Amino acid sequence: MDHFTPKYRYDPNEMVHSIYQGPGPGNSTVTRVVKKSPNGDYMEATQTFDAGLQRGQGGLAAVLVLGGRVTSMDEVRYILEARSQKTYKPQKTNSEVADMCRLAGEYHNEMVMEARKRNPTPPPPKKKPVTLFLPVGYRMAETSEPGLKILAKV
Repeated sequence: MDHFTPKYRYDPNEMVHSIYQGPGPGNSTVTRVVKKSPNGDYMEATQTFDAGLQRGQGGLAAVLVLGGRVTSMDEVRYILEARSQKTYKPQKTNSEVADMCRLAGEYHNEMVMEARKRNPTPPPPKKKPVTLFLPVGYRMAETSEPGLKILAKV
């Protein structure tokens, strides 16, 4: 009996290098995800195709989000969705990259806070005080200096 399983499964915690969404062949939209291969030897790209823009519909031609293998798939998809919902303006501003980094940082912090609420870490156990065991026939003797003790043979 043959079993057929898909090669690609969506993993929200998978680290990705980059994601690209833009025009594809035959009036379609392509989404290309570049990530590290399962064995870690090379970078592999996974492509998915969606319906393209309708005739007469304009907007942003393509979106490229660079994660650099420290950004999870969920964070990059969130940036891509936020970017596609933003209305297209032909002029560029200097703060677009900074806004994207801030958005990714805020989203990451929200996910960390939610995870901490779901799985709180218990407080560390209290440490036992260290007791000093002296050899038989010895004791700590007081000196004329306050707080200073010396080991004396009995």
